[in-house]
Amino acid sequence: MMSWLILILIGVVSSLASGSVASEATVKPVGAYPFALPGLSVSPDGKSKALLWCQGVNLMGVVVPDEKSTACGTASPKRMAPGAFLLRDGRCESDGSTVSFGFLVSRKAWVFGAARGAPEERTAWLLHRFEGSLKAGQLTGVLVQVDVSHPGYSFQRKKVDVEAVPAEQASFTDGAAWHNGIAQAFCLAEDDP
Repeated sequence: MMSWLILILIGVVSSLASGSVASEATVKPVGAYPFALPGLSVSPDGKSKALLWCQGVNLMGVVVPDEKSTACGTASPKRMAPGAFLLRDGRCESDGSTVSFGFLVSRKAWVFGAARGAPEERTAWLLHRFEGSLKAGQLTGVLVQVDVSHPGYSFQRKKVDVEAVPAEQASFTDGAAWHNGIAQAFCLAEDDP
C-alpha cells in the first residue's frame, strides 16, 4: 500500500515539474514599442521599434530600424526583409517590474594615419543598453549608448517612456523556434565584434 502511495506521489510531482518546464520553454509576446534611435533608420521617415518576447526570465527580441525591406542572405536566392538587430542579455520579470536588454550596432569609421595618406576603413561599435520596467503596455526606463571604439567618450543617455503599438506577435514553443521565426521575418545583423 505504501509503495503505491509513493509511486502516485512521484508521478504527481514529476507531472507538475514537467508542466513548469514546459511553461518556461514557451516564448510569449510582450509587445512592440516605438524605439527612436538616431541614425539607425534607413529612410528619413522610418520609425524604429523594439519587438519583445519573454521566455521565463529571459527577454528576447529585435530592434527594427524601419520597415523598409532590404536584400539579405548570401545564397543565390536572396530574399527581401526588414533589417533588425538581435537583442542580447535580456531579462524580464514576470510582473514586469524589471526589463533590460542590449544590442550592438556596427558603423563604418575612417582613421587617418600620421602620414596623411588615404584613410583606413574600420568598424566602430555602438552598444545600446536599456534598463527599465514594463507595466500595462508602458515601457519606461533609460537607454544608454556607448561608443565601444572610443571608451573615453561620454555615454549618451535617453529617457524612454512609450506605449505599445499594435503589431502581430506570435508565441513560440521554444527559443529555437523563436530564433528560426525571427530569422525568416528579418535580416538579422550577424556581424559581432
